[in-house]
Amino acid sequence: MSWGRVDSRDYFTPFSIFRAADVPSDFRIPPGLPEEFSGFFIPQENGTLELRRVPPRVLILTEGAVWILTRRSAEHMRIPLASLEVLECGRILLLGWITLHWNGPAQVLPYNRVGTMIVERFLNSLKVSWLSESAISLDPVVPGFEMEPDLKFCYAKSTELFHDEKPLVQVFHPAACRTVWHFGFRRETRSAGDLLVLSDRRLLWITDRHRAAYEPYGTVNRSAPISALVEVRSRFVDGLPGLDIALRSGVRWSVPLDRREQDEAKAFAEDATERIHVVTMSVPFERPVQSHQQELR
Repeated sequence: MSWGRVDSRDYFTPFSIFRAADVPSDFRIPPGLPEEFSGFFIPQENGTLELRRVPPRVLILTEGAVWILTRRSAEHMRIPLASLEVLECGRILLLGWITLHWNGPAQVLPYNRVGTMIVERFLNSLKVSWLSESAISLDPVVPGFEMEPDLKFCYAKSTELFHDEKPLVQVFHPAACRTVWHFGFRRETRSAGDLLVLSDRRLLWITDRHRAAYEPYGTVNRSAPISALVEVRSRFVDGLPGLDIALRSGVRWSVPLDRREQDEAKAFAEDATERIHVVTMSVPFERPVQSHQQELR
């Protein structure tokens, strides 16, 4: 596909990009890109209640790096895959977004899920390149916890894992419905669910919590390679158990659980710590910059 003179702000659906000629002509191609690569065009978002106004972008995957191109060459970003620490993929009805965390900074790329198949193909290629090798050589053992993931989380897990990726340990906290009475009126509230899976390549966190609220029509998936993990520990906050995961850049994941998952959380933290110890000990630790610390819930 070759382009005449176009304004990429006029396009409203994602499309695949495989070579420089596929990139809209109002983008400047950075030097050093190979002749062929994997990528896709992200249309401009004009701003809604959920999304701020975002200019069009092009996301490109090359050997060892992912590029974020804009219509202004000075704003191009090259992220080495070795520095990519967290990949977040949000999917809620037609709202989708990709968040890339590396060495502290984060870049959020919202998109309309009308073109979801194009985006998912790119994400699969990115994850395969980023998590290309098994980091843990131990035999997979998934304990038979009392609470198995429900259909929603089983589907999200099955679509997220590679065909040769081995889940090792997991813990599941289901969404819960609670009835409260307020001034004589009955009201039902729901708390979000969480599934944590440690595989031979990464720690995967799947949740249906978005902006601290239960989201019935989607999930948010976060992945971090084993080498990015510093600590996995169980904790208590306000009398309730949970899991805290610390990453090398200072990003922290805080996963709330229920009292009935207390034993599972403790077992998961101990098993995960044992399995990642040999990997993280081989990677030199740098104290995170305080201004880059973030907590994801």
